[in-house]
Amino acid sequence: DCDDVTPISESSIIGNWELVAVLSDPGDGSGTFQPASGKTLQFNTQGVVNCNISFCFGSLTLATTTGTYNVATTSIDVDNCTGNYSFNGAFLEVSHFCIEPCGERYIRIN
Repeated sequence: DCDDVTPISESSIIGNWELVAVLSDPGDGSGTFQPASGKTLQFNTQGVVNCNISFCFGSLTLATTTGTYNVATTSIDVDNCTGNYSFNGAFLEVSHFCIEPCGERYIRIN
């Protein structure tokens, strides 16, 4: 019933996600998510992720990139750029390894 709290299942990341916001902190903790668009991630059942542009944070390279994701470690690895993902309500949040806090927020589009 509706009162049951079901943890995010392994298959929940599978599908298509579209970037809606990015977090880029200037170094003082004041950064907030700002609207963004133009990037999509597609996760399949074989542990493969396709990105319509470079997965690397802040990169605008338009070449399609393919990499892997691991539900056990909640990690994504594409073209030597790595990140971790988590679920926050309806959002898929990807944290990248940056000197300052940075990340991306996606919504499911399929």
